[in-house]
Amino acid sequence: MKTNFLANSVILRLVAVSVLCLSAAGFAYPAASGVQHPSQAQFADLPGFSPAKCMFDLPAGVKEGEQVVCGYVQTPLDHANPEGPTIELAVAILKSSGPNPAPDPLFIAQGGPGGSTIETYANLLLANNKLVSDRDIVLFDQRGTKFSHPNLYCEEIDQLIADTVEQDLSDEESQALADQAFEQCQIRLSSRENIDLAAFNSQQNADDIEAILQALGYGKINLYGVSYGTLLALHFMDRHPDSLRSVILDAVVPRQTNFILNSAQTMDRAFSVLFESCRNDPACNRAYPDLEEVFFVTVKKLNENPARISLTDSDKSITYQHAVINGDTFMSGLFQMLYAGSLIPTLPRMIYDASQGNFDFFSRIYSILLFDRSMSLGMYYSVICAEDADFDPADQDLTGVRPEIVKVEKDEPENLLKICEFWNVAQLGEQANAPVTSDIPTLLLSGYFDPITPPYYAEQASQTLAHAYTYTNPSGGHGQALDDPCANQLIQTFLDDPSRPPDLACTHKTGGPSYYTPANTIDFPLALPLINFEQPAGLQFIALILFLGFLLTALLAIPIIWLIAWMRRRRQMRIAPAAPAPAISTLPAKPFAEAASGSPTHSPASTSLIAKAAGWLAFIAGPILSAFLVGLGYLLFKMALENNYQIFFGVPRSAAVLFFLPLLFALVSLGMIFAALHSWSKGDWSVLTRIYYTLLTLSAAGCLVILFAWGVFGALL
Repeated sequence: MKTNFLANSVILRLVAVSVLCLSAAGFAYPAASGVQHPSQAQFADLPGFSPAKCMFDLPAGVKEGEQVVCGYVQTPLDHANPEGPTIELAVAILKSSGPNPAPDPLFIAQGGPGGSTIETYANLLLANNKLVSDRDIVLFDQRGTKFSHPNLYCEEIDQLIADTVEQDLSDEESQALADQAFEQCQIRLSSRENIDLAAFNSQQNADDIEAILQALGYGKINLYGVSYGTLLALHFMDRHPDSLRSVILDAVVPRQTNFILNSAQTMDRAFSVLFESCRNDPACNRAYPDLEEVFFVTVKKLNENPARISLTDSDKSITYQHAVINGDTFMSGLFQMLYAGSLIPTLPRMIYDASQGNFDFFSRIYSILLFDRSMSLGMYYSVICAEDADFDPADQDLTGVRPEIVKVEKDEPENLLKICEFWNVAQLGEQANAPVTSDIPTLLLSGYFDPITPPYYAEQASQTLAHAYTYTNPSGGHGQALDDPCANQLIQTFLDDPSRPPDLACTHKTGGPSYYTPANTIDFPLALPLINFEQPAGLQFIALILFLGFLLTALLAIPIIWLIAWMRRRRQMRIAPAAPAPAISTLPAKPFAEAASGSPTHSPASTSLIAKAAGWLAFIAGPILSAFLVGLGYLLFKMALENNYQIFFGVPRSAAVLFFLPLLFALVSLGMIFAALHSWSKGDWSVLTRIYYTLLTLSAAGCLVILFAWGVFGALL
């Protein structure tokens, strides 16, 4: 399959690609007095909640039943028929650790529709106890999503990708195969598994939230939604306003706006914002001039002659070595990456790399997107077809949209309607598309670069919200919480007292993206392969450690040689007390020459400057290289823990001093090579010492070869 189907599809456009954009930053919750939340025992005693083993792997040090409680809440399939069939909703309660927790938890609703809240947030939030210190956080997988029962996952799409990812198909062939796969998914879910797909819509989904909070024994809650989760939150505000203390809408989808008809416009806007931002940034414009032209020339060339790249399905440990990437796929892949605010600084470099035939970084990120299995596409179509498929494709506005984007987007509304035709779910009606009017305190967050829910969507939604506070992150993508420290601070102060406008002081300190350019990045593309121990970098690292290990034997051997020479010299002094004592300044070097030769002052050459320096060179070579590797390792692990995407290209320019150590090591190694050659030509030292010193020199030379292969010596250029 030409992978542009999934790249171009609206499916992944509304998914909050949290696996890419969430970082270790996050919420902080102030202590509050009042009613205590249910304890672990109380959770177990609640009749509507069935405790169960957590459905995800816990981070190290986290104890189930203490920091987190997992289980299921049983709700009606149709809330209008409480005595009818039921479904199970997966729930993970991240317990507050503060001594006086707030009585009102924070419920989190993921995007999609069809994304897994628990998979996205549980490990991330549990890894940092500051995020759950004073308020419970309730994660729930919405009906039809990954850990809830049933899960409307379309495994047929996984098979389609596996079968066709290396085939160069036309757009028509790709779409036909995709339609067929989705129809097969619909038949399996509705006929063979007897699932009523019409019951998986936003109104039933909103009623599920009420059922969960009642089952867990909470009173009012704070509700955070991202992407589709904001649309779900708006439905909940409309249907259950008395259960809400506050609402946080992040990457806002207004009920009155049909994002499908607008997707071409929002895509075009996002690329315009990217190109303009780089053009207005002196360092970015200097490193990547004419970015827009380079991008669309690359798109055109790839459409004419698609590239073959490597894509890896990490879940199944399968690498497709010849995956087809044409221009439309590349453009749609970049569009998806604009979702992740932390990826935006990498995009100009990615575009320029691709223009030169280098898809290393693109393939890594696109693999994550393409083989993501957290998204239940059956749930996506059940929701979208019931709520947003009431449009005429002719109403799509393509005015002013670039022709390259029109080519990709113009058929998407019609393609969606074709799928909705055989998905066969009932429309929710006009009420589902009406603006939500509410006086519930609401914080609306947007990202300036958001490619699917631009900031003006938040402005539209806020028009009918009496207590609405809006904030746009100037460097943000799709979803700000956990990706923007300022947004986290706003959330904290808002939750502390939703009746007051949040403190906006941090908003004055935020700016646009800091693009990765030579001005702030040392080019070192081996950084990520090294930390992931990828081949051949992994084998090279092992060889480097072996060479270094032998080189470090000089730390023990040289002092022993010095000690032997000192003892021999002391014995000579007792035999011939009139002999003059050696100068203190030559003690470390001359004894090396004497001990190595087997007798004092073996020859004039043995006490030459080269012979005196040789021992010191061998002594300091290992520690210099060790200091570089330790410093580099610490830096890379720190960047990895911080989800710093700069690691894909290199390391921060602030680490430049670290890269002077390899240059110093190279000078020392060259000195050792000269000393070793000199020792053999002049007969310095004993034969055994010459052999040992030569092996040290060869080890240093081996290290030099590996460092050269890694590009270390050119990193500062």
